[in-house]
Amino acid sequence: MVRDYMRYTDIIQCAGHDLVKAIREDAQRVNGGSDYYALHVRRGDFQFKNTKLSARQMLDNLNSGDEQLIPHGALVYISTDDPDGVCHKCLYKSKPCPTGAAAKGLLGCLEDPSWDAFREAGWEIRFLKDYTKKGVLKNTNVNFFGMIESIACSRAKRFAGTFYSTFTGYIHRLRGYHGIGEESFYHSSGRVNDLRSGPSYGYGFTREWRSAWTDENGEPI
Repeated sequence: MVRDYMRYTDIIQCAGHDLVKAIREDAQRVNGGSDYYALHVRRGDFQFKNTKLSARQMLDNLNSGDEQLIPHGALVYISTDDPDGVCHKCLYKSKPCPTGAAAKGLLGCLEDPSWDAFREAGWEIRFLKDYTKKGVLKNTNVNFFGMIESIACSRAKRFAGTFYSTFTGYIHRLRGYHGIGEESFYHSSGRVNDLRSGPSYGYGFTREWRSAWTDENGEPI
């Protein structure tokens, strides 16, 4: 019932399809295939400051295992409240975070908030603004953009989100409905493979879990 009736309206679903189509066409131009990858990176006023990581830290987390979760040359769609890479609205003791050396050691502040490390790793990174300036989502209510982005992230070959984020959590749920829940990860330190663990743990709002998209035998609903 939750899967089939508590869902985005058709207007949002169709707009999400338009964005996914544009990203796939972009990926085709970039690397000759329609596969793309996606990240959700929450910064700004997010209260869980230990999840605010630099691009370098996220890259190291995602590539720390035996396999590079996002390969060189991939097109990577980034859904974020900080597309300019400046840690907009990041605060330390109620004051705007400094950057550079002055940010060292300040929880929630980044010495380098830019996305340069992703580009240096050979990723072709994209943000929503890269598509809206080309006319994608023209005449679409801007209040729907976050939901539309979650649809785009839900269709990526692999997705890595922010631990504790309910936005990331719902993307995990959508990916479970699509049958690709096992290709969902976190870029947060020490949490990358938490969705690979056995039973669910922790508070319910921190993430979605397999029980949202599997039956008692672990089969897809």
